[in-house]
Amino acid sequence: MPDDATAADKGTPVVRTLADKVNWLIDRAHPAGRGPFSNNEVAALIKDVTGEEVSYTTIWKLRNGQAHNPQKRLIEALARTFGVPPAFFFDDYHEQAGLLQEQVELLALVRDARISSAQLRAILELSPQARQAITDLVQATARDDTRRHRDEHDEAS
Repeated sequence: MPDDATAADKGTPVVRTLADKVNWLIDRAHPAGRGPFSNNEVAALIKDVTGEEVSYTTIWKLRNGQAHNPQKRLIEALARTFGVPPAFFFDDYHEQAGLLQEQVELLALVRDARISSAQLRAILELSPQARQAITDLVQATARDDTRRHRDEHDEAS
């Protein structure tokens, strides 16, 4: 993680402890348009992504610093769920080693959209023009979907 002076100068919180790191991920890895996941939602997300059963109490203990030495399987499940290397949770991992807020948020968006790695690879193999056509189609579909939901809501009111 960045040193105190550098982080403070940039207005970035210093993320040192396991609790800091878990909270940092949870605060950033959520779908657009909503707040961070609750402890129950994090436990359910871990179960959905990894099959690992984790209680909301365990998440709570991690977040408030009561769990200082979680089991390897929990660290691995957290890492897989949030798309970070397991080393992220250890003291000697530095932000400069590769974890950026945008990456965490992007992984959350991909996960929540249920886009598979095969689908993403297929899109990446397209020409720039084909990717732009897909982007345009998705944006037009999203606008139409939003308009349709708004019209349905207005009719129901």
